[in-house]
This record gives sequence, C-alpha cells and structure tokens, in this order.
Amino acid sequence: MLPKQENYQLARQMAVEGLGQSDLQERAAKSGGRYESGSEGEARIRLEYLGRELLISFPAGTIKATNGPRPIPLREEILVLHYLGKATGTAPTGRWISFAEIPGGAFYHPVFIQRCQSPLVRFFGSDPEGLKTVAERMPGGPLDFGDVGVKIQAFPFIPLALILWRGDTEFPAEGNLLFDDSITEYLPVEDIVILAETVVWKLIKSRR
Repeated sequence: MLPKQENYQLARQMAVEGLGQSDLQERAAKSGGRYESGSEGEARIRLEYLGRELLISFPAGTIKATNGPRPIPLREEILVLHYLGKATGTAPTGRWISFAEIPGGAFYHPVFIQRCQSPLVRFFGSDPEGLKTVAERMPGGPLDFGDVGVKIQAFPFIPLALILWRGDTEFPAEGNLLFDDSITEYLPVEDIVILAETVVWKLIKSRR
C-alpha cells in the first residue's frame, strides 16, 4: 500500500492528466470558472474556492492562489481538480439534503459524523454565535435554520449549510451539515466528506 502522501500525489497526477485530455473551455464554463488562453499553448482557468481566486494552469496543472496564503494544501488541490473534472454546470436546486441522503452517503456516514459533524458540535456547540462570526470571513451568508445557520459557498456551484442547535440542562447541543442535492453533479461522495471536513476545520482554526 502506498503511503498517504504518495496516494495524494497519484490522485493529483491522474486528475491533471484527465483534465488535460478534456475541453478546458467547457470545464471552465461548467464549473463556474473563467477560461484564459496563455502563451506557448498554456491554458488557465480562474476559479473561486472558499473566497480565494485560484489560477489553474495547464498542461502542468499548477494551482496558485491569487489572494490569501499560498500554496493551498495538496488535498485541497485534488478537490479543486476533481470539481473541475466532474462539473456538469447544473445550477443548485435550493433543496438541502443531509449527507445520509446523498447516493452512497450511508456507507460513509460514520466517517462523516466523526470527521465533520462531531467537530462542528464540539467546537461551536457551546457558542453558536461564534460560528456565525467566523463564517462571515467566508463567502456565503446566514440561513434561517436551527438556532444558528450559515451558508458557506465552497465552489461556484457548491453551497454548504452548517446548522447548530443550542443545548440546555436536559439536552446536549446538536449540529449538522446539509448539501444542495445537486452536489453529486460536482463531486463524488468521498470528496464531499473531505470538502465538509475542510470547511469545518477552517472555521475552527479561524475561531482560535
């Protein structure tokens, strides 16, 4: 079995090769990005990701952030490449679903609870307003869900909803993450877990 870092490198390489064989203008359009032709056969796609503008260059597949810290972590680069490769251009429907309702989600649900939902409640359950405060630093806005609900715009066509219910003397705090039911038009279920985990931990680190 390959070490995790080598697995990531392989996944990244495969994603870059797949995109290199595709119509990059179509990939840009269907992902909500912007295509640019460069010199000497280079092509670029500009894409918004969690409030950062990324510049993805082909055929090399390099990814640079034009704002904020750079470079982005390897695992997030793979998310970006997978999003570009799978995007269908389907507009969000506005219908929110739980992770368990995503096709294939039931199998990954225990992992999703452990890596995404539980940390959200553990770090923000006693301070739901704190979630609202840190979420203001990301693209999105408030949602009228739970005691506190926020929308995070991860990619142009992928919004996430994070929701908290305050605890009391009888019941502990609860939380959940919801997804537009078009999300499988953009990411496979394994990547949806990684995206949700990434968003939750960026919010947690922003709170500290």
